[in-house]
Amino acid sequence: MESELSAPVLQPPDSRLNNADREHLKSGRRIRWIWVALGLLVAIAIGVMVALPALINKKDAAPLPAEITPSPVQPAEQTPSATSVASHDAGLALQEFLRIRAQPQLANAEVWAPEDWQRALDSALSGDDHYGHKRFSEALSAYQDAGQQLNALLSSRAQRLADSLEAGERSLQQDQSAQAIEAFERVLAMEPQHDIAIRGLARARARDQVLALMETGQQAENSNDPEAAATAYAEANRLDSVYQPATEALERIKILIAALAFERAMSRALESLQAGNLTVAEQELEQATKLNPDGPAVADTRRRLEEARRLATLSRLREESGRMAAQEEWSSASEIYRKALKIDGQASFAVTGLARAENRISLHAQLDHYLTDLDRLASDEPLGNAKKLVVSNQNVSNSEPQLALKIEKLGEAIRLAEMPVTLLLQSDNQTDITIYHVGRLGKFQEKRVTLKPGSYTVTGFCPGYRDVRKVIKLTPGSSETSLLLRCEELI
Repeated sequence: MESELSAPVLQPPDSRLNNADREHLKSGRRIRWIWVALGLLVAIAIGVMVALPALINKKDAAPLPAEITPSPVQPAEQTPSATSVASHDAGLALQEFLRIRAQPQLANAEVWAPEDWQRALDSALSGDDHYGHKRFSEALSAYQDAGQQLNALLSSRAQRLADSLEAGERSLQQDQSAQAIEAFERVLAMEPQHDIAIRGLARARARDQVLALMETGQQAENSNDPEAAATAYAEANRLDSVYQPATEALERIKILIAALAFERAMSRALESLQAGNLTVAEQELEQATKLNPDGPAVADTRRRLEEARRLATLSRLREESGRMAAQEEWSSASEIYRKALKIDGQASFAVTGLARAENRISLHAQLDHYLTDLDRLASDEPLGNAKKLVVSNQNVSNSEPQLALKIEKLGEAIRLAEMPVTLLLQSDNQTDITIYHVGRLGKFQEKRVTLKPGSYTVTGFCPGYRDVRKVIKLTPGSSETSLLLRCEELI
């Protein structure tokens, strides 16, 4: 009877007992003992209810034991048969009460409906008291009331769950953590695996800590310490990810931190740009772009950076081309000037520099044309052209020593090319001597001829002998050159 009538004392998950809870448990244990005693009385009464009619109907029935003798408080007008019926009905009402009380839906009812649950128990205890005093009609009424009260609890259970869930959510919205915890624990007493209530209870238990973190974050904001505020708000958001104030505060502070970081990155980028440190400026600008890619300041600074980079590149090319020009490396200089013109087609240093470089390349090529083959100066036309080339470039700057040296060499070569060289011809006075492009010299033993430097072909003819032919080169600036030529081989 104890297992059927005693009220189990259950607590919602993770709840802790306070002093009131402990007193409640002690009271519950006392009630259990009372129920044990009353259960024994009820068992005896039911036995009497079953056995008494048979005993009355037997003529030779033995006298009733003293312990089950009808109570003197029973009404005198009730017949033994009526008493048996009343006792039987009261027993059935008690069984119905116990059946209803055993319903799983009423588990932990002392937690989620303590007052109504206690009233039902009080009614059942009243029925036990009446039954023990043989007031079976009153016992029947009390047991029926108790059963009806439990049925009312069953009917109201779903609404109570919904109301408690709503009360918990409402208390959370109002930051009333204690009330929220109590409401969600009522829900979990009815449905221990209720997901919404489990999450709500966790949020309610963390609410005081969340509120403290929110206060810490606000104080940090007021002290211009957004990083500390972000840390506090992030922790509050971690404890309760659906707490809207924490979510909004964290998002707001993140935007503020990003804005401050953007301003710092832009400031460093502009400072580096102003100082000409374009690499650092580019890095800071990239950081700022990640934080706010569509910011107008980013686009403006990028244009300034590109212009600074363009000017820096032109400056570097100007220096390189100047160095190449100073070294008279005109081909390399011309390539640099062309690179500069691709960046800025109006760059004056590149326009004038390229024209000068091409002129110098051409001039060096003309000078080399003669200096690599001075024999060309033996001809009148090439000699005249060489003279014009030298005359037109007499005023070469001292900054071009290589060019000046070439002009000097060609001028000396022209001077020597125009200086006659003496050729001493020796023969046998029998051979007829001729110099191509000069003329026939005839027969002689020895003859001196003054000629311009160059290569000459000299031939000899004598009847009965094979002709002879020799080429002699008269080097510019050389002393007298001799040549022996005679026909010696008979035909």
